[in-house]
Amino acid sequence: MYRDNSLIPKEAIRMAALGALSSGPRPYADVAGEVRQFGARIVGPSLDLLGSSIELLKFEGLIAPVAGEGFEDNAELRLTDAGWAALKDYLSASVRPGVNDLNKLVIALKLRFLHLLDKDEQVEQIDNLRALYEGEHTRLFDLLTHEEWQQGHLRAWIEMEISQVKERMAWCDRIAADL
Repeated sequence: MYRDNSLIPKEAIRMAALGALSSGPRPYADVAGEVRQFGARIVGPSLDLLGSSIELLKFEGLIAPVAGEGFEDNAELRLTDAGWAALKDYLSASVRPGVNDLNKLVIALKLRFLHLLDKDEQVEQIDNLRALYEGEHTRLFDLLTHEEWQQGHLRAWIEMEISQVKERMAWCDRIAADL
């Protein structure tokens, strides 16, 4: 993790792999394929997000084979107690300010597996996400106040970004109310 308790790219991929096993044992190839395909659909192909191998998760004791050994025989894998703890740590990690591919992936994974946390922890994560968007709103509004930078179509783009971040904050409010 980074110093601010946010995930590095490798940990986002680890969260994807552990989360893929959260509903029960699955074959090695299914887990690897899901992690690769989900990441590619959220952020597109990225060398930064190739992540650690499933074999490393096995070696670290976060997952274990139910039947078989590993990649060679497409072993059926399951989460260990340590794997569940790591997944919950990843789900509770901070999200870095700013919009980038890693943040999109981390937010998508958190939302995908948020139901695995207790209700209070779910609300806390949604509140943290809303606070992230509030910070984004503040930064964008400050940018909008600098008239000297408003040439071309920048103002329209900033206003569009502000509109989107306001909708994200409202969405967080709706999700929190439903929890």
